Parts: sequence; C-alpha cells; structure tokens
Amino acid sequence: MLGAGLGLHPQYSILALDTLDFPVRFEWDQGRFPVQVTDRGGGFVSNLIPRDLVDPAIWTGVAIHVDRVTGDDGNSGLGAIDGDFIGAKRTIYSAFAAGNATGAPYRVIVKAGEYEESAFTRNGNDEPDQAVAILGWGGPVHYRTGPFSVNWSNAGGSYSATVSVVKRVFRTDILTSDGNYTELVKAADLVSCQATVGTWFPDGGTVHVNIGSQPTNDGIALIRSFHGARFMTHTSDMYLEDIHFEGGITGALHFDPVSTRNIVGVNCSFKYSAPSNPNVPLDAVRIRRTNGLVAFFDCDASMGAKDGWSFHEDGNGGMHVLLQNCSGLQNGIDPATSCNGFTTHDAIRSFDRIGRHIWPVAQRNGSALYSIDANMAGWGDGCRPRY
Repeated sequence: MLGAGLGLHPQYSILALDTLDFPVRFEWDQGRFPVQVTDRGGGFVSNLIPRDLVDPAIWTGVAIHVDRVTGDDGNSGLGAIDGDFIGAKRTIYSAFAAGNATGAPYRVIVKAGEYEESAFTRNGNDEPDQAVAILGWGGPVHYRTGPFSVNWSNAGGSYSATVSVVKRVFRTDILTSDGNYTELVKAADLVSCQATVGTWFPDGGTVHVNIGSQPTNDGIALIRSFHGARFMTHTSDMYLEDIHFEGGITGALHFDPVSTRNIVGVNCSFKYSAPSNPNVPLDAVRIRRTNGLVAFFDCDASMGAKDGWSFHEDGNGGMHVLLQNCSGLQNGIDPATSCNGFTTHDAIRSFDRIGRHIWPVAQRNGSALYSIDANMAGWGDGCRPRY
C-alpha cells in the first residue's frame, strides 16, 4: 500500500503544468496507484514522492547502521539518531539480522563507501524478512561481487592475481561513451590472453589480464560468482536509495517470490551481472511475481548479462511498473540473444516517463523497449532512442 506523506524528496513533487491524459486502453489502476503525469517542457515527471510509496512504518521503525571501516558485527547497529555510526555494524547482512529480530519494519543506514564480496546478503543467505529501506548515507554506497583492490604480479605477457570464480572482467580506468566500465574479452586460453591486449583468462584459481601494461590495484573490476542483491524469500515492501550494485549471478537486483508489495528505488544502479553459467544469462534487474507498484527514479540497469530491466508476472497478476529518468545501456553478453534495455512479460502495466534518460537501441541482438504478451499494456512517454 502507499505510504502517508513524509515529503522527503520534494524534487519528485511539482506544481502541475500540463497534466497528461493516459492513453485509451492503458488500464493503469489509478485506484491502487494514483499517478498524475506532467509535461515540464523538458521532460515528463509525476506527482509521486518515492518514500511515500512504501510502508510508512519503515520510517518510524528502528535504524540499523553499517560502516565497513569502523563497524563491528558484534555491535547493535543502533544510534542515538539516524546517522550516528558509533555502534555501527560492519556488514549489511548483519544489519538485516538485527532488523529482522525486531519483528517490525526498519531501516538499514549504510555509510558511503565500498562493500564487497558477500557483504550484502552473505551470498544470498541472509535476507530481510520485514518491510525495509536500505539507504546510502553521506554519499553513494558501492557493492561489488568481487574485490575493489587487487595486487597484480607480472606473469610474462599478462598480469595475474589469485582470485577464483571470476566471471566477467572490466577496466574501471577507461569508461565507455555511456560511462560504463570497459569489458575485457575472455580469451580461449592463456597463450591467447598473453598475445592479445584487452583480454583476460581464468587459470584455475588465478586470473590473468592483458591491458598492455601493469594494472593499477583499483583499475580492474573482477566480477565473481556471488549473488548480488538477490531476494528469494523477502515479500514485504522494499526501498533502496543511493545503493549501487555491481555483479550478481542471478542479476544485480533480483526479486523472485510471489508477493503483494511495493518495490521502490531512487538514485541506484544495477550493473555488470555475471552468471555462473554463461549459457543461462540473467538480467541486470529481474523482478517477478509481484502484485504491486514497482517504481524506480533516476536509476540505471546497464551492462547486464541479458536484459537491463526485466519484469515478469508468471501467472501472478497485478504488477504495475513505473520508471522515471532511468536507463538501460549496452546489455547482453555472448551467447545471450534478444537482449533488451527494458522488457515486460504477461499482463504487466508499465509506464516509462523520461526526462533526461535515453533508451538506446545498442543492446545485443535486442531492442530498446520490448514487451512480450498481447495482454501487456505499456506507455513510453517521451522516450528517445539512441542511434
């Protein structure tokens, strides 16, 4: 259900200028999810305030703090006020356990910084079981299913590091024209890797890279075979803000169970998903079987193993998807086919309102926007393809 107005994000609430009528037969459920769309001249925005879209008890429940540098999972995580990290925990999954123990909705307040490997859900083993908000504090929170710093040794033609189960490799010091990491090509063997700049090769528990010079410690992102933000049991409202995910074998963000709830994200990114089996690639964001409002504001789902944004009902009706100022770029890895920036399945109602973002056609063997099923209805309002 929709929350009751805290008004913490006024940038998403505007004075009505030219209110737009929904298209005929669009069939958005305005009774459950009332939305007013306004043309500001430079883009389309809504009257929604993101924090009002989830259970209001989240904002009055306990706040569990996380600080990867000074925190300790033996601490309570509680502070005198929001943003008091004196008794912070070290891992996000430990904060979930503490919040779950209260039996009520709660917030996880994560100090800005880098969190890696299994620090999010302990590789899918520890999930929240209450309505929850996960909030970056003081800046962005970056979570990667791999290390942020690697010591490289000269292996003669390549540089190596002892890191196992690596699935995708990127240069972080050179970005694409869209601002994403530059992916290295997986070589067929070590000899080929050492002969070809721009490649990598896993040799048992050792990974080799060849970029033509020695990589800096933080210049290479090794995406390992860990779960990202994967929720297979959580069925209550969830709110994400300023959390940025890299990697995930079932997607960077993945909601699976049958549930009636709302899912909201603000200023987040979900990138570089890396399946454990390349023949079974999954999307950057994959949300299934949710009866409720799924809304993302200023979020990015790019460089996924298959689609960027992907929504499935799987016979469980009622999902309404709303994206505002979101993007999904350069999705799809070999051998995935039909890789799309945004795709919906079944009878989902979707609404993509674009102020600054662009749906590109530069997906691998796919489309910018793609809907599957004659019963689905979507409205792409102000979408601009990139050619």
